[in-house]
Amino acid sequence: MNGKPEFSIERVLPHAGRMVLLDELVEQHGDNIVTTLTIRPDSVLCDGVTGVPAWVGMEYMAQTACAFSGVDEARAGKRASISLLLGTRSYRVNVPVFAIGMRLLVSVQMLLRDDDDLTVFACTIRDAATGAELATGDIKAIRPANLRALIEEQQRV
Repeated sequence: MNGKPEFSIERVLPHAGRMVLLDELVEQHGDNIVTTLTIRPDSVLCDGVTGVPAWVGMEYMAQTACAFSGVDEARAGKRASISLLLGTRSYRVNVPVFAIGMRLLVSVQMLLRDDDDLTVFACTIRDAATGAELATGDIKAIRPANLRALIEEQQRV
């Protein structure tokens, strides 16, 4: 990849502790970002024997997409803000489980961002050792300017 990343993954995500599911921000340029993680017996949602169910890949993609905007915030000297995963049009997996010891590369490309910061990303998870495609999907997310106001508005509905 392109050398040392500009920021740590913890700097570009609003998550803390064990909820940071990614290990490293590998690269970010233009509309693309790549992160990595290694599946360990103590990884969140790992069964300790075979690995992590492949459906968790959606959260790996969502955190990588969140890190995309987090890089811009970090560059501006701001703290990473919360993004909300709205859903997916598709999520396809080629394996039932991400096996213990497997190193995953999560690649996300921003396809669309509107004035309200609704964003659509195309995502891929690959096995770092073989390059095999393990999962793909398109996700929609939003990074509201005022999350508290949004929550309060939804509670009134």
